[in-house]
Amino acid sequence: MDSKLANQFIIAASTIFKKVGNVTLKKTGIEYFPKGTRISAGIATILGITGDYKGQFIIILDEGMALKIASAILMGVPVTTYDEIAESAVSEIGNMIGGEASRLLQESGYICDLSVPSIARGKEMEIAFYPASPLFSIKFESDWGEIKIILRLEEK
Repeated sequence: MDSKLANQFIIAASTIFKKVGNVTLKKTGIEYFPKGTRISAGIATILGITGDYKGQFIIILDEGMALKIASAILMGVPVTTYDEIAESAVSEIGNMIGGEASRLLQESGYICDLSVPSIARGKEMEIAFYPASPLFSIKFESDWGEIKIILRLEEK
């Protein structure tokens, strides 16, 4: 997988968080796993990718971050419980970041379509990828907390 593709998702995440909540994401790490890996998650927004590449784009965050995202999407209305509203906001931030990344990729000459997001949530949850394939894990910090983006793409 080409790191130029991952960079489009990094740019998209930074752009969307700035627009939605005036929050700056600081990239604190990027790891490449050529044979895949298991990823621990509390809350994961998962979008499928098709087009010139196929795979998944996953946003991993904790409940505190989800509540802050929900509040920002609701124009500052406090959200204190992870419920359907918070879950909808987590899905929407996935749509927004994925849409922006898709736009950037298409401007670079790649076809990129996204599925509707799915949410997975659980204590000590792990996401495993079968068959094992290359993926990037990109970690960000912000005033709202930590977020991780997992990008798993294979050329068609």
